[in-house]
Amino acid sequence: MNTIHYQTILIEGIPIYIYRDDLNHKVVSGNKLHKLSPFMNMAIEKNCSSVLSFGGPYSNHLHALAWISKQNRLNSIGIVRGELHSELTPTLWDCQQWGMQLIPCERQDYRRYQTLVSQFSKPRFAKQIEQPLFTKVPEDTLVIPEGGSNLMAIESLCHAYKPVFALPQHKQITHAICTTGTGATVAGLYKASPQNIEVVGIQAVSEGGATLERITKWIDEKPKRLKIQPGHLGGFGKIPAALKQFMTKFEATYNIPLDPIYNGKAMFKITEMIKTGRFNMGDQILYIHTGGLQGKRTKTD
Repeated sequence: MNTIHYQTILIEGIPIYIYRDDLNHKVVSGNKLHKLSPFMNMAIEKNCSSVLSFGGPYSNHLHALAWISKQNRLNSIGIVRGELHSELTPTLWDCQQWGMQLIPCERQDYRRYQTLVSQFSKPRFAKQIEQPLFTKVPEDTLVIPEGGSNLMAIESLCHAYKPVFALPQHKQITHAICTTGTGATVAGLYKASPQNIEVVGIQAVSEGGATLERITKWIDEKPKRLKIQPGHLGGFGKIPAALKQFMTKFEATYNIPLDPIYNGKAMFKITEMIKTGRFNMGDQILYIHTGGLQGKRTKTD
């Protein structure tokens, strides 16, 4: 691993080894690169004309998918939750500039389609899904679940994170932590981690026990070393004043950029957990910075 990908900070005497996975690519950074790579390989191998996936107006996933599809000369289709406004978000504007076809979908229909796709154990093509949405796109379109999250992505994430634990500076790690949306990244981290390490996923989404239930189904076992902590601060995409103030101070102190949707909230929660005694002196934390810094352009008012 390149040493530029690591940075160590101390909070209340607890060392946090930050794996700067946000630096692994200039656009498709962090976990998105690991998640999307196997889908791109499959689409190319199967000679697909298009790839399709789901996301909201500020989706890191759609943003990454649009760029990587263009680089691989594949057409991309984004099913966008809710309406498309005349003034696109910066995220969707980028997607459109990179050639992604944006299709708005009412929230009720969006959730129905997304839930259906997420239940498939393996990726499917549009022609294999008998639903109205998928009859409107080329039959050979590879359909990717929201967030690029399924077992194939989890295996790719596991492969990416295993070498991190083998590094000499990480021999004394007691906890491995990352932010979580769908749960795939923390599932990959869990599978990659040694048996003596507790893994913590900090929720950016308010969904209670659903994250752990989803992970349990994916990996086909009850993850005994995994803890899921709420860290959404009022809901997905909510950016309270306390978070803004925390991020400003954190970035000035450590020179590590954070996004307000995922990593900013995760570091806010970790700091809170340290100050309230969740960790003991002698504990050492590995934190996976999952990228998504394009989300810093999200409106915060």
